[in-house]
Amino acid sequence: MSSRKERGPTRPFMHTPDCKIMKADPTTEIKWQEVETGLWVAECRCGKEYERETPADQRVRLDPLDPATFRHLGGCEQRDTTDPAVIRAILKVHNREDYWFVQCGACEGCWQVPYYAAENVG
Repeated sequence: MSSRKERGPTRPFMHTPDCKIMKADPTTEIKWQEVETGLWVAECRCGKEYERETPADQRVRLDPLDPATFRHLGGCEQRDTTDPAVIRAILKVHNREDYWFVQCGACEGCWQVPYYAAENVG
């Protein structure tokens, strides 16, 4: 199956009512071509259409339960824990506007972990 990048926009090119190419062959399909990253163009003798893709967020989504995002207090006995069951038991994660607010039940430390909307995750 080809990706969107290989095939372009899914909507068909809209010919003008007096298009000579469509009159000669009504089954003609004008192909979309990517002229620059995210900018597609379809061109016929009767006109030209453009479509620009919404750029995808290239940032990596962070996991609040990933030990790499931890910010425990210095004396926390669980700060080096990597066991997922223990991590889920001691950390409380709260959703906020643009981040997760994480609280550790062992050291009572708190920190923020940024996250990105699910539709931006590829």
